[in-house]
Amino acid sequence: MAKIKKQKAPPKIISPQKQEIKKIVYEAASELFAGPLPPPHILAQYDQVALGAAERIIAMAENQSHHRQELENKVVASDMKNSRLGLHYGLIIGLTAVIGGVICITTGHEVSGSIVGGTGLTGLVSVFVYGSRQRRKEREERFKTEMAPVTK
Repeated sequence: MAKIKKQKAPPKIISPQKQEIKKIVYEAASELFAGPLPPPHILAQYDQVALGAAERIIAMAENQSHHRQELENKVVASDMKNSRLGLHYGLIIGLTAVIGGVICITTGHEVSGSIVGGTGLTGLVSVFVYGSRQRRKEREERFKTEMAPVTK
C-alpha cells in the first residue's frame, strides 16, 4: 500500500485592494419603566394583542395596590399593639423592681433594697429617654426624606 503524503498549500496573499471589508452594525434598544403600570403606548399594544388586556392590567394593579395598603394597615396596627404591650410590660417590670426595693428597705435591707429599686428606676428612665431619642430621630429622617428633592 502506498502512502500518500499531504502537503499544505501556501497561504494566499490577498492584496489590500482585493480584500472586501464588511462592517456589521448592531443596534439595541431597551425601555425601562417603574411602577405597577406600563406606559400608555405599551398598554395600547397589549390591547391590540388581546382585546381588554389593558383594562385587566389596570384592574390587576388596582387590586395589588389595595392589597398592599391592607397589609400596611395590618402591620401598623400590629406595631402599635406591640408597642403598647412593651410599654405595659416595661412599666410592670420597673414598678415591681421599685416596689421590691421599697419593701427591702422597709424590712431592714437598705443596701439590697437601694440596689434593686435604683436599678428598676434607672431602667425605666433609660428606656424612656432612649425611646424619646429614637422617635425624634425617626421624625427627623422622615422629614428629610419627605422634603428631599425628587431626581429623575
